Amino acid sequence: MKKFITILMSAVVALAMSACTTSNSAKCPMANCPQAQAQCPKAKVCPKCPYAKKCTSMKLTKDMFYKNGKFDDKAAIDAYVAMMENLGYPVSENLRQNMWATDFGLGDFPAVGMGGIFWIHDNKTGIFGHEIILLPNQMLVEHAHFPHAGLPAKYEAWQCRAGTSYCFGEEGEDASKYPNVKVPESQKKYITVNKVCVADSKKGNIVPLNRKEAFHYQIAGDKGAVVTEYGVYHQNEGNRFTNPNVKF
Repeated sequence: MKKFITILMSAVVALAMSACTTSNSAKCPMANCPQAQAQCPKAKVCPKCPYAKKCTSMKLTKDMFYKNGKFDDKAAIDAYVAMMENLGYPVSENLRQNMWATDFGLGDFPAVGMGGIFWIHDNKTGIFGHEIILLPNQMLVEHAHFPHAGLPAKYEAWQCRAGTSYCFGEEGEDASKYPNVKVPESQKKYITVNKVCVADSKKGNIVPLNRKEAFHYQIAGDKGAVVTEYGVYHQNEGNRFTNPNVKF
């Protein structure tokens, strides 16, 4: 009886693997592998799927996010959602319907860009809550916040909810401690700060801006990052970017 059960189980496993690699491969999640490599959450469950190797080794390229030279924000949002789901971050209906994506007008989205949603942005109360969403190794460009239209300079702090984000500014560890965290080539000449504080979702630590009007930027870890930003109400006109080509 024991031998029969062993043979039966082997047959079931073989059949399941065969279904994934042959006639039912279209049902395997790798069959619809989109932009983000994180879209393959079942690669380990279905290791023989012909799409698994392709998908898990897939690199993000510019052509995935641009159509006829224009930024395809829908493709970007799809990639962010896939990444968040892979990280185990809850993608609510509110987030799906109201999140946005930007390449800052730089045309280099896989390396430089951001997704986000303003949970609340209320001038009357001054309350501001924001989610910053970054693809693996993606950079949120260097910037600072200054007073504008009677509003104070924005002060903020960050808490990583999923993945890891390297928060660069005036204070922290020397960037040389993290050789695998690289500023994209297109942004290197616009960088003015290189100290790092790590926002780690496993630790749940808070990384505050060291002072108002300090320049700062973030680079996600190799699995991406979802970062909650705590701050005060502000307007985009108060933002200052070190790269003069940024549009936001």
